[in-house]
Amino acid sequence: MNDLHRGAFTTADAGEAAETVSRLIGRAQVQAPAHESFEFALSWAVAGPVMSRRAQVGQGSTVRMGVESPQMINIAQVRDGAMTVHTGNDRHRLGSGPYLMPQERFTSTMEATDLTIVALDHDWVQDHASDLLQQEDFRLRLTGTSPHHQAAAGSWADAVGHLHEVLDTPEAAAVPLIRTEAQRRVATALLHCFPSTFTDHPLPEETTTRLPGPVRRAAHYIDEHLGEPIDLAHLAAAARLPAHQLVLAFRQHLGSTPGGYLRTARLDAAHHELLAADPARGDTVAAIAHRCGFPNLSRFTTDYRTQYGSTPTQTLHS
Repeated sequence: MNDLHRGAFTTADAGEAAETVSRLIGRAQVQAPAHESFEFALSWAVAGPVMSRRAQVGQGSTVRMGVESPQMINIAQVRDGAMTVHTGNDRHRLGSGPYLMPQERFTSTMEATDLTIVALDHDWVQDHASDLLQQEDFRLRLTGTSPHHQAAAGSWADAVGHLHEVLDTPEAAAVPLIRTEAQRRVATALLHCFPSTFTDHPLPEETTTRLPGPVRRAAHYIDEHLGEPIDLAHLAAAARLPAHQLVLAFRQHLGSTPGGYLRTARLDAAHHELLAADPARGDTVAAIAHRCGFPNLSRFTTDYRTQYGSTPTQTLHS
């Protein structure tokens, strides 16, 4: 299932600009001078819980926008021109670095601006933070508008750059695993780079990483079909991912190829069967090897000795 959606809009009509921005952002109003030089362009890419937007206001044009209740976490960065954000009595003029937009009602003014915004679903980011901290009851609250320091700003820029590279490359964007990893990288960068309640909690010494769906599906298929003939085509079909992408995913998340994972799973199953077997009942190395997916007894013996430092026969009679 492809959860990537794109859109683009360009107009010289202030009314059209107001209607489009209101529809995309929600509870937003746009005011702009109605003259011939008005120019406004908006493009966006939505990938599940993450959205990337670029707004361009032409020379001599001004767009004012009010947002009552932001539904997402928005991090803006001015590429050119000027943008000012008002919240209550506070006024902030954005510089060249990333800026975490207010979580409450605000108004903004863009003057001849080229602006990018990365927006993330708050609940999704909170769930991601809970996974990293291994705290189910964690509640995320953002407490600052700028990154901790210049290095943090650089890490955020790297994550956003990778996200845009993925979204702008059709071959990469079409692969759910690649999109998901880019999304998670941006969420992780947000949590580490901007002040929030996340940084008040130490990360556990060992963080359990949730395997991506395709890797999990392929591993489950292996566990359920150990004694049957399995090749890469079978695993790719079970994972619903092209074979070469599945190989990359296994290497990234499990440090092994699908074939290596399969061989280890079969050896592990055979090892446990040999330990529980009883030669007096007629249990044999050949029968156990065959049940665990090793039709070649000689190859099984070699692989087993390499893995466990003893022969299958020695384990059976131990």
